[in-house]
This record gives sequence, C-alpha cells and structure tokens, in this order.
Amino acid sequence: MPTNEGAEFHQLALDHLDSLYNYATLLARKREDAEDLLQEALVRAFRAFRRFDRSLSYKAWMFTILKNAHIDRQRRQRGSALDERPADEWPAAALSAENPLSSIPLAPDDILVRRETVDQVRDAVRRLPPPLREVVELRDLEGFSYQEIARIVARPLGTVMSRLYRGRNLLRTYLVAPERSVQKGTRVIVDGL
Repeated sequence: MPTNEGAEFHQLALDHLDSLYNYATLLARKREDAEDLLQEALVRAFRAFRRFDRSLSYKAWMFTILKNAHIDRQRRQRGSALDERPADEWPAAALSAENPLSSIPLAPDDILVRRETVDQVRDAVRRLPPPLREVVELRDLEGFSYQEIARIVARPLGTVMSRLYRGRNLLRTYLVAPERSVQKGTRVIVDGL
C-alpha cells in the first residue's frame, strides 16, 4: 500500500479507535477477546483499504468488518453459525407486548431529571440481550443511521427498527422502573431475532 494510503488508514483508525474498541467489547464481551478482535479487524481493513469507497463512512465500514470478524471467530470457535442466547433466558419485562411500560415514549430528559448516573446507564445497556444491545449502541451511542446499522448487522431495516424499539423499551424499564425489570418465569417471544 502506498505510504499516503497507509497514513490515511492509520489516521482514520486512530480517529475512531475508541468507538471501534467499544464495539469490539460489545461483541466479544471480554477485554482480551475484544483486543484480539479489534486487531484482526484492523488487519483485514488495512488489507482491503485500497478498495474502500471514500464516499462511504469509514466508521460504518469498520464496524461491518468488526461484526464479520466476530462472526468468523464464533464460527471457528464453535464450528457452526453464531448462536444467540435463547429467548427464554432474556429478561422478559420490556420485550413483552403486555408490558405496561411499552407505550411510554423514551424520554432522555426524564432519565436525566431522575439523575441516573452514567454508570447506571452503561450497566443497563450491558444488561440488554445482545441483538438489542448492539442496535441500541450503534444508534444511540455511535450515531449510525438505520440503514448503516442494517448493513453492519446484516439484517433488514425493519428488524433493526424493531430491535431498537424493543431495546429502548427494555433500557427504559431498567432505568425508570428497575423493580419491574426482572420477572422470573416469564417467557419472552421476540420476532425477527
């Protein structure tokens, strides 16, 4: 790769390193695994950088590479396709259509008024089921558009919108009514996951 392309890649990677690491941590869950995943994705991206369309978002491109590297690692480790956690193991409260909080619109100002700390919000986000946590982080923390998220997670736009809605509901449940956020014995039915 010519020097200026290498320098360009290096600068772009540095500019987005925090976001890339956070997404790798979201996918891998363990710090060591996240570091390995990020390194693997950066190597893949560096090798493919010549073909990168500069009119597209570098960050979205890298997130897609991270996601694909994670899927490949999971397949190698398990010898099969990526498994998601079974729906009956997920927290049930806000994913159910019968949830009384499901009709309350997400109001970030209300969350701030309640003086939730950043650590409490981060903990609540970590408690979301992986498919929901991923789209909530990509949209609300990383600022990707719905279309970019759909490309990154390789799901239809409607699935992304549904997961985001459900993820925000569950997140709100964790933050606004923590005593209602855990109901044992309730089975969760999640379409499109």
